Amino acid sequence: MIAVAVVAISCGSGSDSPSSGSTVEKVADFDRILTIADVEAVGWKKGKTYDVEGLEGADAAYVGFWTPPGLGSLNYEIRVYPTHQIAVEKGTPFAEDATGEGAALSVEDSMWAEGVRDRRVIVGGGSRGSQNPRYGNFVILGNLVILCEGRTPDHSLAQCAPLVTLIRGEGA
Repeated sequence: MIAVAVVAISCGSGSDSPSSGSTVEKVADFDRILTIADVEAVGWKKGKTYDVEGLEGADAAYVGFWTPPGLGSLNYEIRVYPTHQIAVEKGTPFAEDATGEGAALSVEDSMWAEGVRDRRVIVGGGSRGSQNPRYGNFVILGNLVILCEGRTPDHSLAQCAPLVTLIRGEGA
């Protein structure tokens, strides 16, 4: 069994913070199995459904968007696993591969090539810009792995906090 540290991130009141005072645990169990319908019920809009062949242990994966209060629309990739334990054990390595400064941004380097183009952004304009990871970090909420858009790991978690809070049924 893989041990995963639980990290709580408190969002400051700076301009990068979508919800002042929000806290999100990077890895947290939930009292029931979540579905993509639970995420859609809080306003997240599904864009694409991915083929999960090669995404070990996953039942489904999607990319879509949600607009946190006071911000523009942000992308979130949601991976659905049968249990929290499988999400942690099987989903963590794939999420780490797809997020942060060291994210694998090419089909050749990625552990799971499906959707890799959606997981990168071009910064600097035009074809001469550099490729950067779209998702700075991820959250595991119960059986869901949520890749969170943001420039840095902390920024990404801050932008995930309001969505996770809504999915948990705690309001924003």
